[in-house]
Amino acid sequence: MNNAGTNYRVPVLEYPEEMWDLIINTNLKGYFLVAQAVVPQMIERGYGKVINISSIFGKTPLPHQLAYAASKGGVNQITKVMALEWAKLGVRVNAIAPTYFETDMVKQIRNDPERFNFINERTPMGRWGYLHELEGTVIFLAAPASDFITGQTIYVDGGWTVW
Repeated sequence: MNNAGTNYRVPVLEYPEEMWDLIINTNLKGYFLVAQAVVPQMIERGYGKVINISSIFGKTPLPHQLAYAASKGGVNQITKVMALEWAKLGVRVNAIAPTYFETDMVKQIRNDPERFNFINERTPMGRWGYLHELEGTVIFLAAPASDFITGQTIYVDGGWTVW
């Protein structure tokens, strides 16, 4: 399971190159390197599962999310490329794209009433996700029940991406 993420929220014209590099390297390049290190053993066994954590921002951007949105869109695409290359070798590759969940990464946003309310209003379910609500999707994608699923991004987003 590839689960790394960091973000830096500023307008595009104010985006420092060093933050771009940090976010792309953490959120995208790291997934590629972990897969290169681990998947050969899965191929040797003829079976394995890779689960990449993406984000709704890989599909639906907001302002001030330049590198984060680019990196998570990249996660969706590397998920598809890896799935294509490894499907016949027994390795399934899928992604989970959550919306806003109560984590340390978004603590600052949760404490900003205007942004907190925007997210609640934008989400059809009217609230943020709870981490336990990701468990079923992770378990499903890791289990044999999902053996015929590969190259997919599953949005666990309270309806955010239906717009």
